[in-house]
Amino acid sequence: MKIIYAILLTAIAFPAAAHGPTPRKTDETALIKSPPAEVWKQLSEPCAITSWHPDVAECQEISKTKRTLTLKNGGKITEEIDEILPAEYSISYRLASDSEIKALPVSSLSGRLKVKAEGSGSQVIWALRYYRADTENEPKEGQDDESAQSAVDSYVKAGLAGLDNPAKK
Repeated sequence: MKIIYAILLTAIAFPAAAHGPTPRKTDETALIKSPPAEVWKQLSEPCAITSWHPDVAECQEISKTKRTLTLKNGGKITEEIDEILPAEYSISYRLASDSEIKALPVSSLSGRLKVKAEGSGSQVIWALRYYRADTENEPKEGQDDESAQSAVDSYVKAGLAGLDNPAKK
């Protein structure tokens, strides 16, 4: 009977220990002084990000749906557009597998940027879903959930602030 209990406990405990990382999310909204068409232009032109995002040092347009960004920390990320809806001022994208952990400590990331009219300005919604860089049960320091959350939150907040004040980049 003790053997049966031991087998049952092992069977129950094993899946609980092997569950992997928890998905993370960052959802930020900002009011921008510019009208939606102007904001959309900044978001939809592949390398316009260098004029407003303070963390982006360089941009290389690979195609109309793919770009590589070099961040000021030296890391590189490649973004691929999954869907662009100009009539709705909406872009969905994801990081490509060649993105560097040094840039953002995530193993995968998908995001959506959406612009809506708000009075004489715009409301920009930036929503991201991602997993930490180290997907093992015991992640390395700097590649854990907290590091991923902090880095992505900071990147998004800096970008939204820069989008509202591109001359101050």
